[in-house]
Amino acid sequence: MMGRLMLRWGIMCLMVLVACVARAQDVTATWDFQNRIPASLADVIFNGNAGEVASDVDGVNLYVDATNGKFDVKNRSSDVQVNAGTVIRVPVKSARDVVSVTPYPNYGYFTIGGETGDVTNVTEHKATSAEVEAGYVDIVATGSCYLYKIAVTFVSSIQAKEIYSTSFSEWNALTAGPAETVAHMATTKYSHENLSFTVYNTDVAPDPDAIGIDWNKFDKNQVDGTLRAAKNGGAYIYTSPLASVTKVTFVHGATGGNRGWSLWAKGDGDADWVQLTTTTASPSGWCEVSANVNRTNCQLKFTNLADAQNAYMFRLDIYGNVDMSLTPSLGSFSFNGTNYNAVDIFEEVADGVQQATIELSNAVEFPSEANPITDVVCDNGELEGDITYAVQEDGSVVATIKVAANGDVITYNAVFVHKPYYTLTYVDTDGVTVLDATQQVEKDATIGTLRGYDGVTVAEGKAMRGWFVEAKGGEKYTTDYVVTSDMTLYAVATDIETANGTSRYTFNLTDEFFYDEDHEAFNAEKAKFHDTTHGWTLESNGKIDLLVGGHAYIIATLCRYSKSDAVLTLTDANGVEVATASGYSSVDGKTVMMEYTGGAGTITLTASNEVYLHKLVIANVEGSPVEKNEQGYYVVRQGDGGNLLTVLDIANSHASANERTFIFLPDGTYDLGSEVLTPISGDNISIIGQSMDNTIIVNEAPEEGIGVSATFLVTGSNTYFQDLTLKNAYDYYQPGFAGRAVVIQDKGKRTICKNVRMLSYQDTYYSNNNSQFYFENSDIHGTVDFICGGGDVFFNECTLTVEPRNADGSGECTLTAPSTDVNGGNIWGYVFSGCTIDSKAEKFNYGRAWNDSPRCAYINTTLLQPERLNETRWTTGGMNVPADKFVEYNTMDETGKVISPESLVLTFTKDSKQNTYETILSAEEAAEYNIDNVFKNWTPDEYAAQKQISKLNAEGTTLTWDAVDGAVAYAVFYNGQFVAMTSANTLTFAVEGDESSLNNYTVRTANQHGGFGPAVSTTSTGITGVVTDSGNVVKTAYYSLQGSRVSDAYAGVVIKVDTMTDGSVKTTKIIK
Repeated sequence: MMGRLMLRWGIMCLMVLVACVARAQDVTATWDFQNRIPASLADVIFNGNAGEVASDVDGVNLYVDATNGKFDVKNRSSDVQVNAGTVIRVPVKSARDVVSVTPYPNYGYFTIGGETGDVTNVTEHKATSAEVEAGYVDIVATGSCYLYKIAVTFVSSIQAKEIYSTSFSEWNALTAGPAETVAHMATTKYSHENLSFTVYNTDVAPDPDAIGIDWNKFDKNQVDGTLRAAKNGGAYIYTSPLASVTKVTFVHGATGGNRGWSLWAKGDGDADWVQLTTTTASPSGWCEVSANVNRTNCQLKFTNLADAQNAYMFRLDIYGNVDMSLTPSLGSFSFNGTNYNAVDIFEEVADGVQQATIELSNAVEFPSEANPITDVVCDNGELEGDITYAVQEDGSVVATIKVAANGDVITYNAVFVHKPYYTLTYVDTDGVTVLDATQQVEKDATIGTLRGYDGVTVAEGKAMRGWFVEAKGGEKYTTDYVVTSDMTLYAVATDIETANGTSRYTFNLTDEFFYDEDHEAFNAEKAKFHDTTHGWTLESNGKIDLLVGGHAYIIATLCRYSKSDAVLTLTDANGVEVATASGYSSVDGKTVMMEYTGGAGTITLTASNEVYLHKLVIANVEGSPVEKNEQGYYVVRQGDGGNLLTVLDIANSHASANERTFIFLPDGTYDLGSEVLTPISGDNISIIGQSMDNTIIVNEAPEEGIGVSATFLVTGSNTYFQDLTLKNAYDYYQPGFAGRAVVIQDKGKRTICKNVRMLSYQDTYYSNNNSQFYFENSDIHGTVDFICGGGDVFFNECTLTVEPRNADGSGECTLTAPSTDVNGGNIWGYVFSGCTIDSKAEKFNYGRAWNDSPRCAYINTTLLQPERLNETRWTTGGMNVPADKFVEYNTMDETGKVISPESLVLTFTKDSKQNTYETILSAEEAAEYNIDNVFKNWTPDEYAAQKQISKLNAEGTTLTWDAVDGAVAYAVFYNGQFVAMTSANTLTFAVEGDESSLNNYTVRTANQHGGFGPAVSTTSTGITGVVTDSGNVVKTAYYSLQGSRVSDAYAGVVIKVDTMTDGSVKTTKIIK
């Protein structure tokens, strides 16, 4: 109550303030947590209490109720942490006021005015009449919530309105010609002005097919009509003057890069036209541009950015200030016991006509003279005549209310319709077969009764779990679910969980749609879902029963908001304690592991104090023990993705800052299913495959997103990957979906990737930390921004494989999106040294700016398809900032011919910000981009250096070799199959058949990070790395003498490198 009174006083102060400023000005109060404006924000923290927070406008304060949450600016550097349950009340005074919330990207879990906010982008909310009556708009944190800014704009009676909007489909067709022609006349909304458009050498195409638009370049579902600038004609468009223009948004497109429309304006105080936008159409198919104009007596003009090319415009919206204080205005009315506020439901549909559609239950009679609208209140003016009721052909009723003021009349048409009935369609477990489609439910009513399970197909070993929103599961329908549209209800059956000695069960407790009742191996008492940030709460008097198949590991992922003294305890079926672990970690997402070695049955997890759990895993290993061998390696069971996950859990738990943990994967495919963000959280973990081509780790992200889709999430230091293919199998080309599917999101430090192939499309590799990272002889695939993020990253002789942008092969791809934090200590950004770009895409460019001070350099790069490189080589328009330093040197084609220009000065832009500089380095400048300069105190190339024995000897049934200095271990293979690992330099086998079969053995030597070098057999030498008779060739690559990869068409002396089936390499110098 006290908070409400204080809020009322704040509103009264604001009203006095607004009365003192010009009526034409809105007042915006801001709480900018990112930049600490006002400065008093720096000391704000509420934790279990409540209070006010001042804005940058005197007398305008937030009221924060953190009694059941937390609101912390003080301990944050660039945002405010708002824990779930915290309520923020933002003052408002009229139904014109707008509250906006800017979240930290991917961490905006909140509601505003009862509606879910955008987790990544700005959410705007217009105050309702009920909120005006209360005096505030509520923002409620529902999960992991970090906010950059909150603002409220108190809108004056002079309002910025959308006064004109078009998709050009209502314009008359006109063929481009070298004469000015008035192409269209219109009347603006709200301001009621005459508006004309004059075109020059511009096609007007309400039907784009009439001008032969290339639908391979544009989405036919988005485009209605278009304006097209003719080539080489100096095309332009201009408007007649408008009393006020505050903002213009338009959508333009092009069939290639660096094209589009530019916006100009000329108003009071302008001597000539002023150019407002130079943003090219990127993406070229549909690019929205927004520009602040803020001029009176203003004309607008559009010109072609690239006169030699076409430019397309698909939408245009013009906004201007309109004085609404003299306009007749309806306040509210009542019908059937409900009060309707006009400002909440009516929109202007024509000059002087406002319209609203009001849905009634089918049990309610429509309004009429016998059943009239009542309690009509006018905000400005008075009723003009009686309310009329007109029955329409479709049975609906239009109630017309006219309001007159100052010689003007506004007509309000309230269209009353009965709510539709929606059909519930029940689908079998195959996700396709319809079982029933007869149930009808009125809109906004609950389902009431769900269909039974008769006729549902449930395979052996599975159990029917219920009717779900999606065929793959997720949210489950209940009888209380409110129907708002036609619905498809999917039968979902999942595996019955058993006391199995090899199964791995993962329970994601941050998933709000995790249902305890759908799991045989998980049974909770006094434990329940809290929110998506904290996961499940396990109370001190609660428990979770877990079904295990004997020897098992229980892995708990902790939340940092658990009680600091909480202890997790695991007991067996007899109540005997078998393991304990801390239930608290200051680091969110840390895992703890408890081992159970008894028989199959139920074990119980309890907590000494309140614990939040993000995830629980039962890793049954009775049938597949996980043990470290004498050489210090965990050897993963071949092709077993579940076993790999368990090994990683154990490695993370046992990782040490002083000792390296080795994981070896024999050739095979390790399918992680829909697992995402599989953690590599321990320090000094090495994940070593047998070969880059045949050791494949794959997941399929269930949803796209840079922060939620990654195959691996690295948070540990000094992680080492070698000889692997990592693949995110998210369906990038599925229609209607974005396709960000990360392979590695690296929040760690000093990660090394040696001989690693990454397969995805957008955001394949995400360097998400201001650290140092190193790639060598790796192959990264993608389409858009597929190498993105921060840090200093050195790519040494890697291949960048550019996949087609669209499924039909069309479109342009962007390789990189750096976000170099110079202030955070990174000065180089992305450095590609001696790399090869292999483009399967129609066109590609080197990269575009993302955030901070983006830097990227291509040194001694080979382009296998140089003709596919964008004309300007880079995307010059930045996403959030202009590029700070995008450069290249000595770019070659596949024959070794230098194809980079001697000079290329480019202007990189983002809105009004520009950076103009030379993008071609001199030889002296390029020499600075060497690995020793980029990494002053780190030598990753030495850590990645391979070791090998000089010769493999066979004596009887024994293999011997000379020991290699610094070797961690030796791996032995037979016909390419892993058979043993040893620390000694001798190994004896029971050889079947002829002793000559020893010739089929090979030995590989591990470096200090555990990566195995080239294979050496009894018929080969390790002196030069040249190998013979080691199997069939699986891959051939050619390199110039300078080390750059070239094609097989290269003329001159080349190094031919054959990779054999057993992983060995045959190197030959040839003249072509």
